[in-house]
Amino acid sequence: MRITGVMVQYYFACPRELWFFSRGLQFDSENEDILIGRLIHRESFERGWKEVLLEGAKLDVVFLDDRVRVIEVKKSSKLEEPAKWQLKYYLYLLRKAGVEAEGIISYPREGTREEVELTEEDMETLENVLKEIERVISLENPPPAEKKPYCRRCAYRDFCWV
Repeated sequence: MRITGVMVQYYFACPRELWFFSRGLQFDSENEDILIGRLIHRESFERGWKEVLLEGAKLDVVFLDDRVRVIEVKKSSKLEEPAKWQLKYYLYLLRKAGVEAEGIISYPREGTREEVELTEEDMETLENVLKEIERVISLENPPPAEKKPYCRRCAYRDFCWV
């Protein structure tokens, strides 16, 4: 199975969510938060953005003179750390393909943007995370549920808390 940016985000948010997602349980297409996020993404699309497919990841990229900038649009900063790692994964994939890029997470509803860079330490962390993602998705049963602040909005909550 190819590891996607969404899988990296889910790993950092909740390994159990990652496990469900890896099994094809994708309720998110019906999730109100996901639908709102897609609408925000479409409305905030800036001139010059292009979608680039790289190893199964769909990146929003802006080409500025001699720079490449990857933009990740999010509905809110509530899952800031998982979103950063998703973007760092995209930067990692590009670097492995020989392309140096800058990263920006945009939160249009909050009116903020955050620059994200990929360090050598981040690359090492991602190498370990990718192995851990493979381990989680190979489990016969999902990891144990952990109560997190965003569980009540999760599309998989009924699998954890019913």
